[in-house]
Amino acid sequence: MMEVLQVGIDDTDSKRGMCTTYVGAVTLDRLRERGIEVEGFPKLIRLNPMWPHKTRGNCAVSFTVKVPAPSVPLVKRIVLDTVGSLAEMEVETTNPGVVFYPSPEIPKELREYTRRVIQEVVELEEAESLAREIGAEVHKFKLGRGVIGALAAIGHTLERDFTYELLAYRVRENWGKPRRVDPSSVLEMDRLTYPQTFDNVDRESGEIRITPHTPCPVLYGIRGESPEVLLRAHRLLRTLEPVERIVIYKTNQGTDEHLRRCRVSEIRPYTSVILEGRVAGDPRVIPGGHVIFTLEDETGRVDCAAYEPTRRFREVVKALRRGDRVRVCGGVREEPGIPRTINLEKLSVLELAPLLKRRNPLCPRCGKSLKSEGRGKGYSCKRCGAHFPQAKPELLPVERKVERGTFEVPPRCRRHLAKPLVREVHREY
Repeated sequence: MMEVLQVGIDDTDSKRGMCTTYVGAVTLDRLRERGIEVEGFPKLIRLNPMWPHKTRGNCAVSFTVKVPAPSVPLVKRIVLDTVGSLAEMEVETTNPGVVFYPSPEIPKELREYTRRVIQEVVELEEAESLAREIGAEVHKFKLGRGVIGALAAIGHTLERDFTYELLAYRVRENWGKPRRVDPSSVLEMDRLTYPQTFDNVDRESGEIRITPHTPCPVLYGIRGESPEVLLRAHRLLRTLEPVERIVIYKTNQGTDEHLRRCRVSEIRPYTSVILEGRVAGDPRVIPGGHVIFTLEDETGRVDCAAYEPTRRFREVVKALRRGDRVRVCGGVREEPGIPRTINLEKLSVLELAPLLKRRNPLCPRCGKSLKSEGRGKGYSCKRCGAHFPQAKPELLPVERKVERGTFEVPPRCRRHLAKPLVREVHREY
């Protein structure tokens, strides 16, 4: 008799180097060495980017195997041994969790739980309670906080919107050393595969974005719309160091799944929101080059920020004026002593408020600009000497430095879950 086993893994990485996707990739290869193949693509699920206890990339991985019943203990042993040997347990913030779920079906309560883990803050006790309820087997290493994401990764069906990522990993002796990928080949790959691949290059700064800057095992990661285009892009790259292994994950990256539509009064800490309202006052630049403006709707006000690393995106924000109607997307930043602030990821200018400037009227006789004689005294012309006691200043429209449309932060500042505009052609909020 064949049995289906879904496996979730999370919180094996650290800022010092390890990566949960690498633990997943090694696990898959060790299973294949024993003749155990994965059903479909393994999943890489990004979780709430504002969660206060998040790991570096805040991702969990999951995969499904279908094996003879006697092989189930072998699968579990390989998974647990791999996590135990690769996770950096000595790092205080690394608290891995592994979940085994013996069913091909994802119940409604697990799907809802996954949505909440991506959009809200969920505690370990809730994850363990749900696991018991649905019959999932939980394994905790140290505090076991990774159980939260491991269960969520199993619960994501990736049916509505999804992308793929091809990850290439380095041989161990190169971990922590500068990555050696030919930049010209990245530019050529991007030219030939964009927009089916995306966020390869930051066109504003020229920065290569497929290679991380951390000491983790990843050599590069290419994101795209299909496995086929990722393999093509992979073949176009020239690497100047050996590749240990590659894996293609199906993922929720680039989907905006973390965003939740709400009003100002409904904003909660450590969440990401979609909010519409009016600009309550002209933007202001604060020390460090960050640009702040206040957004208001019928329920309240909140500050929105475009930080200095967003570069030209800040110019759009600077051009806003009181009364403009906008839609903002971003994470809610909550720090002691700092007003609650939305860290902008995208900004849609929906309606521009009319701006008018006052100008002294022109002399109807000679065309020269009239001069005010004081409040209530009218205007006079210095050229021809005529006086016009009833004349009033003219109100002229001001040309705006921003147009209606949607604007995004550059790739160098983009969250894993943020949906690039190139993917938004057929989507409405």
